[in-house]
Amino acid sequence: MSLPGRGRGELHLVLVSFLILFLEISLVRYLSTEIRIFAYVNNLVLLSCFLGMGLGCCRADSEAPLTATSASLCLTLLLITLPLSVPFEGKPLHPFRDAPTLLSVFSDSPIWYEVRSGSVLLSTVLGLCATLAMFLLVLIAFIPLGRRLGGLMDAQSHVVRAYSVNVAAGLAGLWIFGALSFASWPPWTWFAMAGVALAAISNRSGRERLMLGALACAVAWMGFQPSSGAERTVWSPYQKLAVKKLVAGGMDRGYLLNVNNVGYMALLNLSDDFLRKSPDRLDPAKRAFGQYDIPYRIQENAKQVLIIGAGGGNDVAGALRNGAQQVTADEIAPGILSLGREYHPESPYADPRVKVVVDDARAFFRRDQAQYDVISFGLLDAHTQASSYNNTRIDHYVYTVESFCEARDRLDERGILTVSFESPRPWITGRIGANLREAFGQEPVSFRIPAGHYGWGGTLFVAARDPERLRRLIRNDLAVERFVEEHPASLQPPQLLSRDDWPYLYLEGRGIPRLHLSLSAILLLLFAGLFRGAMPRGKRLSLHFFFLGAAFLLLEFQNISKSALLFGSTWLVSSITISAILALILLANLVWVRLRPRRSVVYICLLATVLAAYLVPLESFNSVGQISRGILAGGLLNLPIFFAGLVFIGSFQETRERDVALGSNLLGAGVGGVVESLSFVTGISALLVIVAAFYALSWATRRGI
Repeated sequence: MSLPGRGRGELHLVLVSFLILFLEISLVRYLSTEIRIFAYVNNLVLLSCFLGMGLGCCRADSEAPLTATSASLCLTLLLITLPLSVPFEGKPLHPFRDAPTLLSVFSDSPIWYEVRSGSVLLSTVLGLCATLAMFLLVLIAFIPLGRRLGGLMDAQSHVVRAYSVNVAAGLAGLWIFGALSFASWPPWTWFAMAGVALAAISNRSGRERLMLGALACAVAWMGFQPSSGAERTVWSPYQKLAVKKLVAGGMDRGYLLNVNNVGYMALLNLSDDFLRKSPDRLDPAKRAFGQYDIPYRIQENAKQVLIIGAGGGNDVAGALRNGAQQVTADEIAPGILSLGREYHPESPYADPRVKVVVDDARAFFRRDQAQYDVISFGLLDAHTQASSYNNTRIDHYVYTVESFCEARDRLDERGILTVSFESPRPWITGRIGANLREAFGQEPVSFRIPAGHYGWGGTLFVAARDPERLRRLIRNDLAVERFVEEHPASLQPPQLLSRDDWPYLYLEGRGIPRLHLSLSAILLLLFAGLFRGAMPRGKRLSLHFFFLGAAFLLLEFQNISKSALLFGSTWLVSSITISAILALILLANLVWVRLRPRRSVVYICLLATVLAAYLVPLESFNSVGQISRGILAGGLLNLPIFFAGLVFIGSFQETRERDVALGSNLLGAGVGGVVESLSFVTGISALLVIVAAFYALSWATRRGI
């Protein structure tokens, strides 16, 4: 396509801006799935994108070659997908998929499925090297894109229009990726689309064509990879799901569901007919003491049942086997529900007594007004981040004191609540027990469920609105009483409870894990070294834009975290929240063009709204209706974003060096992502104090922009 003047430049800007955000989200999602360390610290990928773009913008060139982008993407995809193997302590190890898991030697970091090594030093070195290699590959991929973006922004005569085009194209990238995820399209389609966009903006040089061809081969290899024995693999909006036959004793017992390449749940056939016909003659009477049936041995004749984290259907099947009249099955992941419907041997979701709800548990508690005889929390250890912009996981807010209080209010006077959880660290299960005690005012009954034919086992907690009645129920059933006594739970008192402002279930106490500290220190040193080499002679970092970027990313983290509390930790809520932020930036651009408010007034409004967001708790809106709560709380969270947008566009229009301004802003965002780890110490809301400090520093350094 050949367009004269501004039209051609704007089309190029649209494509580059679209590609940057689309590729950023694709890499965050793919790497956090295939390399487990990025599932636990997945804003590492985001930081590498910001750092690469920032360094690139500082050396702006609208015609910069994109050879390094294609080459880095090609190498990244091949290093993950090729069947590489190196011996490590007598076992084969994939040098990139598995090596970062060696960082589980940092015992204070919440990494499960650890690779225990005899040499802590060797494990640490190998794990950090593999992690940083991937970090650098992503960073290198974004440097040419940053150079293009900086050059294109410099070349535009209408600054506000150009920045608005940049934001709007990024918004399109976000929603197109969201549509692909919702449709469960696999990763090769994401990178194929990214490759097409790269080809559209390439300079068509021989090297660029060669690297684009190599990238196309890598994407094709991804698409034709063998399924590793899985009957079916689905990339849901949250996870990679793979279903395999579960065969034991020469008999099909159901299916194994792997999530992000890790065994997650089994879809078990525990029906009476199957147990009697099984080769080992499994006893239905023993099944009554499995994790899926024992709630109904304690609370007999339960009529109304709510399952939180219904998953593939085991808990639902257990309720149906025990005569529940109505089962409400809440599950956040539609992909897991779909596979449960298709593959569960007992077909619990086909039963007319089952009502399926696809929603976050906290959002459902607020909307639902029904009362239940039994509320059962299934195994919700998702180990998947709620968003690439923060350190909270999908399941964090489900296990807080406030969550258990909301669940308690959904019980009828005779109802019981059960929580099933398995952890290799006793203080995690101890924290769940302590959170339940805080919510119910009484110590919950706790005991172990052995792993075996009737489930994967774990610790089971039972709490009730009427604790005296619960104790009577257990005493009156001698078999249950004996089982509880013979299977005591190993609980360690926690250092502190997990609450909505500090929801980090998998951290033992307030403090930044050593893994985060090590990676942050390395990244800051890397940032300092690369920045000195990237900044052109005669130019220097703009502190004003640097502080604006750091503050904005922390503010975005606040919005995403608190929106998850208000509306649920779903991919849709996260996408809408980020879209709302981008839309507010566009609105700020429009207001700036029309009104040109005084900068000092805007800063005062910005700091005042940040202070209001810090001082006004979200719980204060619980007394109003759902729509009113959404409007009021959403306004409280988003007003600072709007004023921040006004500050940025006003400064960006005035600056003489847009490339350095944009680069400094992106580099500041990367540092803000590192600072976000302070929430492990301070809690989430306290980060708003740092946000206010960063904005105050940006105000103090705005001269000479």
